[in-house]
Amino acid sequence: MAIEVRKAKSDDLDQITEMWYELATMHEDIVLGYDLSENAKETWKEFVENGLKRRNMCTFVAEEDEELLGFLNVVIRERLGIFEDTEIGMVLDVFIKSGRRGEGIGSTLLNKAERWIKSKGVDAAVITVSPFNEEAVEFWENRGYETYLLKKRAEL
Repeated sequence: MAIEVRKAKSDDLDQITEMWYELATMHEDIVLGYDLSENAKETWKEFVENGLKRRNMCTFVAEEDEELLGFLNVVIRERLGIFEDTEIGMVLDVFIKSGRRGEGIGSTLLNKAERWIKSKGVDAAVITVSPFNEEAVEFWENRGYETYLLKKRAEL
């Protein structure tokens, strides 16, 4: 059966949250300052659940034979009026189950998200990616995303 990409439903939240937690704990190990709170899962799940009702946020899932293979969260963020583009699409999270990576599922999810961003009248998308997540860096570069800012952090 073919992989279907669709908007997430409330019934998907438990599975999506578990996938996100796997992604988040991986980032916790490689990203400075990415220490998760005690209630991270619950807080993130509530954020996504609220996002299902918002006009400026969407969660997409990839599904095959009623099994969720991955998900992608995207929001439209307001920017200060000092910029010509006052809105920008921001991909927050992308996760594909490890046994299914490299099959184009992430690209299919991203295509859907980029079309959604354009449907909101927004012409640009951004993603934050850890430079230590080499697989993700390669994915984004292959999709035409270029580095345009670097974040730096200091413990005070």
